[in-house]
Amino acid sequence: MKSRKTVAQQRLVDQATDYSTWRAQSMVLDTLEGLDAWKNHPVSSHYQHKLIQQRLINLRAWRKAGDWAQLIFSLREGLHRNLGNLANPELYKHAHVGTKLLIDEYTTEVTSLLNHLCDHDIPELPYAQKLMFFRHTGQSFGRSALMLSGGANMGMFHFGVVKALREQNLLPRVISGSSAGSVVAAFLGTHKDNELDALIRGEGMDLHVWRRLKLGEMLRQKSIMDIRELERFLRQSLGEYTFEEAFKRTKRIINITVSPVDKNQHSRLLNYLTTPHLLVWSAVLASCSVPGLFPPVKLMTKDRLGHEKPYMASIRWVDGAIESDLPAQRLGELYNVNHHIVSQTNPHVLPFISDQTRKEGWQKFLRQVIKGEVKHRSKQLMEMMSYGIDRGIFKTLMEGTIAVIDQQYYGDVTIHPKVRLRDYQRVLGDLSLAEFQAWVLAGERATWPKIAMIRDQTIIGQTLEDCIIRLKKQRIRHHGAPGTVEPLVRVKRAA
Repeated sequence: MKSRKTVAQQRLVDQATDYSTWRAQSMVLDTLEGLDAWKNHPVSSHYQHKLIQQRLINLRAWRKAGDWAQLIFSLREGLHRNLGNLANPELYKHAHVGTKLLIDEYTTEVTSLLNHLCDHDIPELPYAQKLMFFRHTGQSFGRSALMLSGGANMGMFHFGVVKALREQNLLPRVISGSSAGSVVAAFLGTHKDNELDALIRGEGMDLHVWRRLKLGEMLRQKSIMDIRELERFLRQSLGEYTFEEAFKRTKRIINITVSPVDKNQHSRLLNYLTTPHLLVWSAVLASCSVPGLFPPVKLMTKDRLGHEKPYMASIRWVDGAIESDLPAQRLGELYNVNHHIVSQTNPHVLPFISDQTRKEGWQKFLRQVIKGEVKHRSKQLMEMMSYGIDRGIFKTLMEGTIAVIDQQYYGDVTIHPKVRLRDYQRVLGDLSLAEFQAWVLAGERATWPKIAMIRDQTIIGQTLEDCIIRLKKQRIRHHGAPGTVEPLVRVKRAA
């Protein structure tokens, strides 16, 4: 049973409105609950602590001795994601903030060494070899992506997740979004950093995007909401950027999923590689076109003269969450992504998600068994109902339902809101500024307990990526001549 002091401290944690306050109060709570000793003691059955401990000792010793040749050799050979099971989520279920201090010390030492190798002139690593070292090591290590699910108004939660990650410099460059998540991804892809802060606070954000059609229009368009109002909002908020233009503007790699109406097409992941000239607002409009709420739409692109025209004019597209809410496989193929941070707000998924940051024992196990059985039986029921039907609206509906049930809705790190019944009642319709800001704060609060795990799992990969960017800038600054990079600091060869 928790003491009064612990209960009072937990209340302070729950009332925090910014990460620094939340972290400070959570660290006090860890101390009150006696968890500091657990953090300081490196031993745990959940990872190979001896491997990590010895590797840290070696790296520090070689650095102190100035043995850069050995350090370079060791880093190139031994940098792998989840080395020694470092990414095991069980390591983050004990304390309110962070995990074993050994893990933090190891990741800090590795990132410090990588930055040093990048920013200093090292005789053992001339420029051309240095760039190759970082490229090959980065390719081996992999990249992280932020994946934003659908969720209608609940998707405004994503803005809070993005805000929390940006403030800690943990926002991946690769971002995917479907349905409501595509709106947030598109805002990130078309707005520079100095423009985003005000938007996330709700300043200048147009929150009037829902307009119900009159009965006659509903019957003609076979939908409930006015797609023209949504298009107006998207064009006004996102501009007329293509995916390629958006990438050049922000350097963020945004990806938007859409699903075809035609059964002879497959879901698409739209981005600056697959559809460079496609208009971003058009991709978002299609990804938000939930069947029944909005009609299917054509995608729009720019021709080589910059004129707007239909993309695959005979094909119409709908909500990306139907077939590919979280396009993990395609992101891996295109960008070498092997680590996924998921912000999950799909209303039909949230009742089946449990909090993975705290230990839950047998209760969690039993819930997972029941949820798995419900999912399996639901899929079987849909398949049985559609058996023998070759075409038609009912067949399409059943296939869509099966696709929704059969998807994977989790990532390596999954962030999700705690929802109430009234949140479901407000899932459609215009939000007030206060409601929007409440969703943003909910996204932040749900992300704060995951910050330490995200940092530990992504900081090495992010450092490798940042180093490659800095090295490319050095090459451009020096006219692309390999080996002519002006050193920031010259490191002497070890004696």
